[in-house]
Amino acid sequence: MDFLKRFSRDKVGLFFGIVLVLIYLIALTAHWITPYDPLQTDLRKVFQPPSWEHWLGTDQFGRDMLSRVILATQITARVTGLAILFAVITGVPIGMFVGFVGGWLDGLVMRITDMLLIFPIIMLAIVLVVIIGPTENGVIFALGISQMPQFIRVARGVTLSVKEELYIEAAVAVGASREYILRRHVWPNISAPIIVQASLTLPVFVLNASALSYLGLGVQPPTPEWGQMLNESVAFIFNAPYLMIGPTIALFLFTLAANLVGDALQETINPKLKKRK
Repeated sequence: MDFLKRFSRDKVGLFFGIVLVLIYLIALTAHWITPYDPLQTDLRKVFQPPSWEHWLGTDQFGRDMLSRVILATQITARVTGLAILFAVITGVPIGMFVGFVGGWLDGLVMRITDMLLIFPIIMLAIVLVVIIGPTENGVIFALGISQMPQFIRVARGVTLSVKEELYIEAAVAVGASREYILRRHVWPNISAPIIVQASLTLPVFVLNASALSYLGLGVQPPTPEWGQMLNESVAFIFNAPYLMIGPTIALFLFTLAANLVGDALQETINPKLKKRK
């Protein structure tokens, strides 16, 4: 409750937190709230401009753009959410373990992590998608692997700090197992930085998922995705510029909301950051 009170004082973060919740509500209810079938083609209605019947117009196959943007919201939310989950459940346990154990294993894992961090996220994701294949699962795996090193570093860093606490030494002294200490004592005390890292990773995943689809390496047609829709609209930018409106606004709002909510969470958990601004 104290956390929610402090978070609610940040009016910008609270507003965009509501926007982010609304985006996820749209994603969860996409199949029920789309005015038309997003995949249904109708060649009699191609390139219709925005109207009361089709608020964002129709594309080159006569498909309703608003319906496709709504369904693409679900696709993007699912891909980015599962990618973050994958990065967390793989990176955090590794970071906690090597941070707690230390020694040669810690050195080896961190050297590998540093090597992976050399590559830009999108470049690493492109390489992985090319290897795995341009599918939804391929994008999830590629994005998750590309950000896993960040979660390893964060989890390791906070674990190194927490393991010096007296209650950890007391647990070791009474013979508690390593797994028990990590699960019951270390994780509850490092979960806040992990949540912040996950919130800051969300906009990165949204942009990279759309970038992969824009390059033809993400979710494949006819399933709609914002980056893919923007790529298709480029060919008709002079004849039907309205095709860019829906996916552009959706991508902008999702990225902006995720960024500002992540910043607000970081400042709420660590008020010192707010004082520096």
